Amino acid sequence: MTPPMAFEAASRLWRDRITRTPDYSVIRNDRIFRTSFSDSCILASEYEGVMRLKRDLCRSYQDSPLEEVFPGCTENTTEGPCYCITSRERLHLPGGDPGGVREALCSDLTLVFGIGERKARELKRKGYRTINDLLLHRRFGPSARDCLDVLLHGSPEQVTDLVSRWHSRSSHQAVRTAGLYRPEQFLFLDLETLGIYQRPIILIGLAGVEGQELVLRQYLLRTIDEELPALLAAQQYLGPDRVLVTYNGRTFDIPYLRERYAYYGEPARILQPHFDLLHPSRKRWRDLFPDCRLMTLESRLLGVTREQDVPSALVPEFYESFLTSGNPGPLVPVVMHNRQDLVSLARLFCLLREGCA
Repeated sequence: MTPPMAFEAASRLWRDRITRTPDYSVIRNDRIFRTSFSDSCILASEYEGVMRLKRDLCRSYQDSPLEEVFPGCTENTTEGPCYCITSRERLHLPGGDPGGVREALCSDLTLVFGIGERKARELKRKGYRTINDLLLHRRFGPSARDCLDVLLHGSPEQVTDLVSRWHSRSSHQAVRTAGLYRPEQFLFLDLETLGIYQRPIILIGLAGVEGQELVLRQYLLRTIDEELPALLAAQQYLGPDRVLVTYNGRTFDIPYLRERYAYYGEPARILQPHFDLLHPSRKRWRDLFPDCRLMTLESRLLGVTREQDVPSALVPEFYESFLTSGNPGPLVPVVMHNRQDLVSLARLFCLLREGCA
């Protein structure tokens, strides 16, 4: 167990860094053309509005206990307690159809070793419509037999690996393999952090499917020294039977989680199948919308309009305000942002799967 004094020293260090070296630049007079000179820029008008929001929240939630503002429970781990905010949301996630998925994949000749798109078109013109039709082919017969064995008798993970070997993560076929899994296996994941890598995670958002509901669990750090307990508590939901769903999680969330587990000398155990919706979303909607950020897609596709949202670059300041004052008000938009990300992620997953039916 890490000594309490070490946690206290680390907490002071992170708070000092947040105060002295913010990870953003404020562009005065809203001169948009200047934003290209900084990695993270916020227009002055937006910054002033967000600061007003923080002041209003501090007034509204003054003297309010965190546990009343965010209903949940304290969970105990071997490294101490952590706080979990719980909530539910109605959601109908389509059930899996393993048989239908396997049958559809058997029509994809490019899953056979040595067959590309051009060769597949040529073979289909000659009457080879499915992989089964190739079993007697002089050249591709042995490879077709091996491929068919995986598609018909392999585990969902083996089928998913086969598809990902020959198709990009953004492909129609890659999303289709989600139908091999049961709805309750999917785990939606989103993190809120204090900025770049090697800084603490302050909120771990997890959501799973139970019946017709999305059950959300958000592990919120009441102090920096609750990061390890929160990581350990979240670990129980990262079992090998789970299937992760994220938005840009391959680049950000999963590497960040692994780094924080490694920081404490804990095994990451994040080896599950993983559907990162950023890639298929870009392929499907990049020509329709100005960008494929999750907030853009939820607005255009799901009709969601966020109020009192905080730019991610300002999350560390809002969290620091909570640590300094004990006032949970600044945490309200942070927690709600994370919750909405999880809900929108699940609903977007439903849309993408419907498009592959």
